[in-house]
Amino acid sequence: VFMPPRHGKSQVVSKKFPAWYLGRNPDNEIIITSYAADLAYDFSRIARNTLRDWGHLWDAQLAADSSAVGRWGIHKHTGALVAAGVGGPITGRGAHVAIIDDPFKNWEDASSETIRQKVWDWYLTTLRTRLAPGGAIVLVMTRWHEDDLAGRLLAEASIGGEKWEVISLAAEAEKDDPLGRKPGEWLWPERYPPTEDEDT
Repeated sequence: VFMPPRHGKSQVVSKKFPAWYLGRNPDNEIIITSYAADLAYDFSRIARNTLRDWGHLWDAQLAADSSAVGRWGIHKHTGALVAAGVGGPITGRGAHVAIIDDPFKNWEDASSETIRQKVWDWYLTTLRTRLAPGGAIVLVMTRWHEDDLAGRLLAEASIGGEKWEVISLAAEAEKDDPLGRKPGEWLWPERYPPTEDEDT
């Protein structure tokens, strides 16, 4: 999922989706990661609180003995969510869904060949190995560099590697926009208008 910064991608994918998914699949597991552990914990906290408040819709509730922000579970089920930073401790954990939300902090990090390689190695040797059979990986990020994690994954897909479904929502609509916007229409003009009044 590619979207510009501050356009709600983490709100949907990393904060609300995990609660919905675990409510409907209480014996499954999620790993959620980001460039920093603190940010992954923030996502986890909101997902946990969302399940706490809305779990009754699926007859699911938090486990009393496993409700820490870094790891929480579902009462009377084996489902759980683990949060960690990219490169952080997820060894020994499994995932039916693994969410990677912005593996790079900013353009500077994404421009570093060393950091890009570190993220790639972590993906291959750690995150990817945690996936359960038939599981899914969701990568949500702002594209900072052609050779970022998404760039490498798509390059691998083009030569027979894993296939990915791409949802790309540009700030300014391009041809064949997934939302049906006409070319030139803005994704969130109320919050990010194409031009700003000089007096504001």
